[in-house]
Amino acid sequence: MTTTPNFNINNFNDLINQANQIINCGPSCSEENKAQLLKQKYLDAQDNVINAPQELSDATKNYIMYTQGDAGYNEYLDKELEQKADLIISMYKDNFTKEVNNIQSNLKTYKGLEINYNNIIDLYKKYKYENGILENKFKGKTSDILTNDRKTYYKDQSIDKLNGYYYFLLFFYVLIVIIYFLSCIFVNSKVKFSIRVICLLLMIVYPFIINYLLV
Repeated sequence: MTTTPNFNINNFNDLINQANQIINCGPSCSEENKAQLLKQKYLDAQDNVINAPQELSDATKNYIMYTQGDAGYNEYLDKELEQKADLIISMYKDNFTKEVNNIQSNLKTYKGLEINYNNIIDLYKKYKYENGILENKFKGKTSDILTNDRKTYYKDQSIDKLNGYYYFLLFFYVLIVIIYFLSCIFVNSKVKFSIRVICLLLMIVYPFIINYLLV
C-alpha cells in the first residue's frame, strides 16, 4: 500500500523537474537538447541495424526450437543452407554464362579480325605484285625513251653531217658550173659552142634530176 503513493509522487516530482527545466531553458538550450535527442536516436538506430540480424537469428532459433525441437531447427538450417547454396550456384551460373558469352563474342571478333588481316595481307601482296609490274614497265619505257633519245641524237648528228657534206658538195658543184660557164665564154675551144651550151644546161639541170635518176 505504501509503495504505490511513493512511486506516483516520484513520477510527479520528475515531471515537475522536467517542466522547470523546460521553463528555465531558453531557445538555444532547446535547440541543443533537440539536437542531442536526434543524435541519440540516430545512434540507437545504428545499433539496431547492426544488432538486428543477430537478434532475428536468435529469435528464429528460439521459436523453432521451442515449437519443433532440435530436429526442426536442424531442418530449418539445412533448408537455409540449401537456399544459400542455390543462390551461390545461381550467381556462379550467371557469371559463367556471362563469361562464356563474352568469350564467344571475343572469338567471333578475333575471327573477324583474322579474316580482315588475311584479306589485307592478300591485298597488300596483290598491290605489291602489280606495283612491281608497273615499275618494270616504267623502267622499260624509260629505258626505251632514253634509247630512242640516244638514237635520235645520233641520227640528228648524222643528218647534220650529211647536210654539211651536201652543202659543201653543192657549193663545190655550183663553183664548177660557174667556172665552166666562164670558160665557155672566154676560153677558145675546138668543141662547138652549141655542145658546150648543152653541157652547161645539163650541168645546171643535173642537181634537180639526180634524185629521180637514183630512184
